[in-house]
Amino acid sequence: MNKKEQALEALEQVIKEREAADRRRKAMKGSQEEAIVSDWTLTQLHIVAIVKEQERANNTMLAEHLNVSKPAITKAVKKLLDQQILEKTQLADNKKEVYYRLTKSGEMLAFIHSQLHEQARNRYMRIFAEFNSTELETIIRFLHALAENIKSH
Repeated sequence: MNKKEQALEALEQVIKEREAADRRRKAMKGSQEEAIVSDWTLTQLHIVAIVKEQERANNTMLAEHLNVSKPAITKAVKKLLDQQILEKTQLADNKKEVYYRLTKSGEMLAFIHSQLHEQARNRYMRIFAEFNSTELETIIRFLHALAENIKSH
């Protein structure tokens, strides 16, 4: 088996392991934090994270920031509003424009999501520590090429 075939096989293994880990996490609900987060889509979690950081988050800004359609944002936000994770706000001088802010439950969800991101980041950093600078440059180049390939299909 040549190096390209070995790389393809390794990539397929990563995908299989990731899918298996996702299935295990959904079945067991892992930690309490993972159980809470698993009730939400990635889009919804990212909306919560953006609303936490942005004072004036509205549908247009969220759609642009997440690179998804406005109808997709509307659908995701509806559940967040229904479940009292977000609440609507308006500026005193502009009642037409609707913005979102986090409720107390939304703040908690944003905090848990942030913690899980930090844990994942730390896991990746431990893996990256095993590679030298030249190897990391190759990994970075590969990941950028993979992301572009995914984006274009």
